[in-house]
Amino acid sequence: MPTTPPVDPADRALLPWLRVDKRLPTPAYLQVRDQIATAIGRGALPAGHALPSERDLAADLGLSRMTVRRAFRELEHDELVEPRHGSGTYVRSRRLEQTIDRVIGFTDEARHLGFRAGSRLLEIGLVPADAELAEALRCRVGDEVLRVVRLRTADDAPLSLQYAHLRPSLAGVTAEELERHGSLYRALELRFGVVPQRARQTIGARLPTRRERVLLEIGPHDPVLALERTTFDPEDLPFEYVRSAYRTDRYRVALDLRAPERG
Repeated sequence: MPTTPPVDPADRALLPWLRVDKRLPTPAYLQVRDQIATAIGRGALPAGHALPSERDLAADLGLSRMTVRRAFRELEHDELVEPRHGSGTYVRSRRLEQTIDRVIGFTDEARHLGFRAGSRLLEIGLVPADAELAEALRCRVGDEVLRVVRLRTADDAPLSLQYAHLRPSLAGVTAEELERHGSLYRALELRFGVVPQRARQTIGARLPTRRERVLLEIGPHDPVLALERTTFDPEDLPFEYVRSAYRTDRYRVALDLRAPERG
C-alpha cells in the first residue's frame, strides 16, 4: 500500500499518495476507503482537514463519482469523516468517551482520555444565587456565589461550555489563581483545603443556545449533551454546581454496569 506522508494544507485539491489498482480483486471504493482511513489513523489527514470533492477525486483516480461517493459514505459510517452542508467532507475529530466512575477535574480527565486539554476563561465574578443555585449549594437565595465560565477545548478544538458556581465561602478564587494553577480544583485545594469527595451528575440532551452555537462552532440543530453536576467535599457539603454543554459529535459518556450479585 502506498505510504501516506503528511498532507500540505495548502494542497487541498488532491491526495497524491492515493492510488487505485484495478487489477486487484478488492473493489475500488474499498481501496479508496482503506487508504484514507489509514491516513487518518496515522495523522496524515488531521481532524478538520477537508477531503477533495467527489468530482475532483474521481477525475484524479479515473473512477466514477459514484465509486468515490460510496467510499466517502463508508468513511462516514465508520465515523471517520463528516459531510458539512454546502462545504464538503471533513475528517472528524476523535470522539472522547468518559466513563463515569470517579470525580475528577477536566485537566485530569483530559490526561486520562489521552487528549490535550485547553481552557479559555470567558467570565469570572460574583452573581446572586437564584433558587436553583441556592438549593444545590445549600445557601440562601440572593447570596453571592462565584461564577466561572470557561470554554473547554480538546486538542485545540471546542468541546464544551462550562458554567461553574462555587458556594459563598469559596468566592475569593481569582482569575490569576486559575491561570497559575491551571485547574479550579487545584486552586480550591491550595486556597481553602477543599477537595472533591463525591458528585451527583445528570445528563440530558437539548438544542444549543445561541452562545453555545457560536462558541462550540455548531449549527442550530446540532444537539448538545447537557450535564449538571453537584460536587461535595469530604464533610458531604456541596461546594460546586456546574452546568456544561458538550458537543455530541466529539464527546460521549459511558457507564460501566455490573449484574447484581445472586443471593
